[in-house]
Amino acid sequence: MVTGNISINKDRDILDIQSNKEVYFVSYGYSIDNPNIIINPYGNSPLTAIVMFETDSYSEVSICIKDMEGNCNISYTFERSKYHMIPIYGLYPNYNNTILIKGEGKEKNINIKTDPLPDDFGNISTSLGNFTFYNDNYPYAVDDRGNVRWYFNKKYYGNITVYDDNIILGSDSYNDNGTSISIYKMNLLGKIFNEYLLSDGYYGYSDYNEGNIYAISKDILVIDSQTGTITSKYINNNYNYISAKDSGIILGNDDKYYMINSDNEYEECTYNKPNNVFNFYDNVSNYKIVPGIRYGKLDSTKISDKNISIIKYTTGDISSIEISMDVNRITINNEEDDTIYVIFDKLFDKRIYEVKDIKYINLNGLKGKYTIYYKIKDKLYKTDYYIEV
Repeated sequence: MVTGNISINKDRDILDIQSNKEVYFVSYGYSIDNPNIIINPYGNSPLTAIVMFETDSYSEVSICIKDMEGNCNISYTFERSKYHMIPIYGLYPNYNNTILIKGEGKEKNINIKTDPLPDDFGNISTSLGNFTFYNDNYPYAVDDRGNVRWYFNKKYYGNITVYDDNIILGSDSYNDNGTSISIYKMNLLGKIFNEYLLSDGYYGYSDYNEGNIYAISKDILVIDSQTGTITSKYINNNYNYISAKDSGIILGNDDKYYMINSDNEYEECTYNKPNNVFNFYDNVSNYKIVPGIRYGKLDSTKISDKNISIIKYTTGDISSIEISMDVNRITINNEEDDTIYVIFDKLFDKRIYEVKDIKYINLNGLKGKYTIYYKIKDKLYKTDYYIEV
């Protein structure tokens, strides 16, 4: 019988949050002279924007993002349309950027003022070309002068794979061992198209080719990006690099490279890593709104075999223990000096979890309402909280 009175609220699903933001992505009623401009449209890509308007007839629209000398540094022409959602990439931080838009015989200069980089942005790598992508403290891209021209303001995990204006990147939700729970397929604006949950975690190395994501987890995985289905698995011998080309899968380990042949054997091979250089506008079209989709599920979290009776307890809230919940799991932060035990209890279903510093408990396997107890040293506390899954 669940006796807690206060529910642990579930954080809003990021896929729902971004869908709510897209309600304001409207071109109807706006013109090239008075466009609808949304800066950082999804809240996680500060050097991007969407410019939206309609034209009287089907027209091409071209853009020119000017550099600090007033020259056309980035340019692109979009296909004919009457309703235009134009993604803007490559703005300078802490700068009043100028973008020239042309369409239907008209032109318009718009200005977009951006904020400075975060204080903890870290060192900026030297560019290998225009534009080079990195993921250090934050994912970012620099131009051939070393200027940051794009970044995400969340600490997503692993290497960046860019194709067209899409990105394959580990999510910002982590496991106890520091790996990520999932892979995101995003765009440069920060829209999450797909999330692929991996029960064994994502180790931070991936590539993309011909509709498939090639990722290093406990195994080497081949994921159909359209369905989220894991179509193939290969043995992972502690590899820290993966590349998927038409010739096959290349895996790296201690500066040695191996190709998986047609017999699923690993042959040592010669391989030169390509530079992570891409164009912002490569096969980009007018922006279209599509729903984000989540694929896969996380395994049930292992329950402690410790036997704890909850018959005798004291009541009270423990401020040194924080508990939160999102769409995939429960997070428990333990600031006590010692290991504690967290107990979720309902009729005929008691689950005990050992928590040292931080513990992630996957929602898979939980169902219904559970009263929350804490065992700290030799004392059992019954809280006034419950979780509902």
